[in-house]
This record gives sequence, C-alpha cells and structure tokens, in this order.
Amino acid sequence: MIRTLIVDDEPPARGQVREFLSAEPDVLVVGESADGEDALRQIRALEPDLLFMDIRMPRMSGLEVLSSSAEARLPYTIFTTAYAHYAVEAFAVEALDYLVKPLERRRFAEAVERARRYLARDASLVPRIEPETLRGFLSSLETLGGSARRERLAIKVGRRVRFLDPLLIEYIRADGDYVAIHLQGGEVLRARDAIADLQARLPSARFLRIHRSLIVNLDCVKELRSNKRGGYTLVTAGGDRLAAGATYAPAVQALLEK
Repeated sequence: MIRTLIVDDEPPARGQVREFLSAEPDVLVVGESADGEDALRQIRALEPDLLFMDIRMPRMSGLEVLSSSAEARLPYTIFTTAYAHYAVEAFAVEALDYLVKPLERRRFAEAVERARRYLARDASLVPRIEPETLRGFLSSLETLGGSARRERLAIKVGRRVRFLDPLLIEYIRADGDYVAIHLQGGEVLRARDAIADLQARLPSARFLRIHRSLIVNLDCVKELRSNKRGGYTLVTAGGDRLAAGATYAPAVQALLEK
C-alpha cells in the first residue's frame, strides 16, 4: 500500500483529495494535516510514502516543508494549489508533480500513477523532475497567465471570518438575508452577504449567475440538461440539480455554443 498524508488548510480541499484517492485501491490515507508545522510532525511519526500538499498554508508553507533540511527522508510530494505561478519553486525543491486547483480527476490519476512508478523503483529517493515535465508545466503557466493568481475570499460566518479559495466553491444559493455557500466535499457555509456582492468578488470566467438566487462554479458542472419549455438544469459534481432562471437562460445557452 502507498501510505499517503494529505496536507491542506482548507477542509474541503482535503476532502476532495481524499475522495479522489478513494478510487486508487493501493493507496492508504494515513493522516491529514492543516498546516506545515503539523505536517512535519506527522511526516516524522507516520513516515508516509506520498504527500499531497498545498503550498500556501499558515505557519509554514508547503515549499518550506519540502525544503526542510531537518528531515532525513521526505516522502514523494505532489503539490495541490490554486496558484500556478509557484510551479518553478515547487520543481526547485524537487516535487514529484504539481496540480492546479480545481483538481481534475484524469490529471490527478496521472500524478498518482507517476508516484506509483517512482515508488516501484526506489521509495527511499526523492526524484528529480525530468526536463520534459518542467517544460510542460512552464507551458501551462503561460496558458494560465495572470488568471491563476487568485486571492482568497473573506467570508464572515457567524463571529468568524473564513478565508476561502473561491475555486473550492461548488455553488452559492441566496437564502433571504443570507447565502448558503456549498463547497466541494459537501461543507456548506451560511453567511450574511448579498449574492450580487459575492458575484462581483468571484472570477467571472469561472462563475456564472444562472438565477437571481444562484451562482455556480462552471468547473463543478458535470451535466447540462434542457427541458421542453426551453429551460436548463445544471447538475453539479456533487449531484445537486440547479434550475436556471428564464432571465439567465441566454447565458446558459452560451455554454452550449462554446
């Protein structure tokens, strides 16, 4: 079994990695961590073979974890982050692979298979990135450009403020004076905020208003259904069905024409 540790300060992000790993029969998740310092402690205690780790975290970044000279043996590391411009730094500390959020199942499975091949060779060595892999990621950075540089949303939830990666949002539904923010992995945050204000703060290339009370992350839409009345229903990756309002039908129709 490939003993794996998941490190990310966002619970929904950890949940998504755990969900994707559940499809890998030879992978065993031995622990989770929400920050870099705890990750180092768990690496020492659990001695995992594989590490899925975010880069921007409290106390100690993922890059600092991987570059720590205090560790006699670090596991193979696959970075998972919303910030594509960290790729060069990730390769500098000899990460095995680099996945840009939102995670995509096919690309995720490729990264796991890459780790599997290295572990079959010699689990005691941290691999160096092959030149063709580095060129591929540098090319992807040019494609993504500035759009990948996303700041977190500050969401007031009760007496707390959550700093949220917007791409972890599956959809947002207005509920009176509040909004219900549905995250990937199933968590729902209830915040006192106007849906129009949130729409203005979200990346317009990825989030679409489909109803006066609904905003959806297009990367989380797995199916688009039309009905006999000319309306549309969007089915999310989590299985929720979101009906588009008549006023917003042209925007949804445009998805079919892309």
